[in-house]
Amino acid sequence: MSEPKVLKFPARPKPPVQVTLWEERGRPNEEALRIRLSEADYQAVKWSSEPAEGYPPHAHIYPELLWVLNGSLTLILPVENRLFELGPGDRVEVPAGTSHGTMAGSDGVTCLLATK
Repeated sequence: MSEPKVLKFPARPKPPVQVTLWEERGRPNEEALRIRLSEADYQAVKWSSEPAEGYPPHAHIYPELLWVLNGSLTLILPVENRLFELGPGDRVEVPAGTSHGTMAGSDGVTCLLATK
């Protein structure tokens, strides 16, 4: 009897996490951001965390976008051994299947959490 063939999964590169810093004038406006997200086919909900509240590393089967409205958020990418500190207006796009965690800053955080 011959050995069974082991087929390899095709190599499919995962898109990187994309951080976009707020460079517009003034503070972000929730309604304006909701319109921009809707025009890009995202569904958004408002999400808040208390100071120093966090979520351990996890992954989703869908891409996730977090857009900070108030406060600050640390995004933790354990596989890449990286941290990103996000403030008002900053956003991060996390591809499906990417392990990530979060920790709210000392004043907590309020974000728009969006998915497609």
